[in-house]
Amino acid sequence: MRSWFREGDGHWRNGWKALGCVVLAAPLVVGLAMLQQQLPATVRPFVPGAFAAFLGALLANALCLRLERQPLASIGLSGGWRWGRDLGLGLLGGIVLLGAVALAVHGTGGFHLEPAAVRDGSLIIKAAWMMLGVALFEETLFHGYVFQRAIRGMGTRWAQVVLSVIFCLAHPFSTEMAGSTRAVAMLTTVLAGWMLGLCYLRTGRLALPVGVHMGWNWAMGCLGFGVSGNESKGWWTPVFHDRAEWLTGGSYGLEASVGSIVVLGAAVVALTLWKGLPQAEVPVLPVSDGPGHPPALGAGEA
Repeated sequence: MRSWFREGDGHWRNGWKALGCVVLAAPLVVGLAMLQQQLPATVRPFVPGAFAAFLGALLANALCLRLERQPLASIGLSGGWRWGRDLGLGLLGGIVLLGAVALAVHGTGGFHLEPAAVRDGSLIIKAAWMMLGVALFEETLFHGYVFQRAIRGMGTRWAQVVLSVIFCLAHPFSTEMAGSTRAVAMLTTVLAGWMLGLCYLRTGRLALPVGVHMGWNWAMGCLGFGVSGNESKGWWTPVFHDRAEWLTGGSYGLEASVGSIVVLGAAVVALTLWKGLPQAEVPVLPVSDGPGHPPALGAGEA
């Protein structure tokens, strides 16, 4: 039984480490989300539930790293000017990717945009703040300690497969959606998870995936589309034409459009071909190519 739980040197297997982090994160995220609801009404808008969830995921990561005597910087949360640079580039990249999807669907006659009835700039700022919290939470949870220990345990490719599927299943897909629309939305979400994983692997920092994640969601909300099925209030309102829902995405948002599959698929290919930053700029993280294989250098080389 020892071999199921521990390596030959006595250390816990990476799979159990990853699972332990998830088990630890669940009550922390739920508990802090409940505490956030108890904040005064005047304070609550400045501390969205997404930031409470992020704090829970961050604490779980920090506690697991503490047991290994590793700093948060070891999972790509180092801060500094490079972190800020990657965050900004990711934000721009996410907006460009979403814009490409919107242009593609618009070009096929899928919708047109009309000005929203209320165009309040504060709504856009609040949406950006909330989407930053969402991106920080999901990237810390899905591409932080759990993802990186999965890489050490099963290799990069399988870690990408497993975490991308889990990332997809963690998103809500209404049973009222047509089967074809749901299939497109699920495939898009798997591709998004894979792309965000590559963003970490090519930089060794969580800043780029956080920025891309935030930019994509924020741009979609600003255009008035649903964000993973959640209603948004932007500066525009999309008016859908008589086209198939798997093309326009419908109320779920552009993530349920086949255009997202094309754009995200191209992004995955581009990131796969990109060699990432020079190794001198990438934190060195031991990565196993699979059980029984020696670790390779640097997440940026994966």
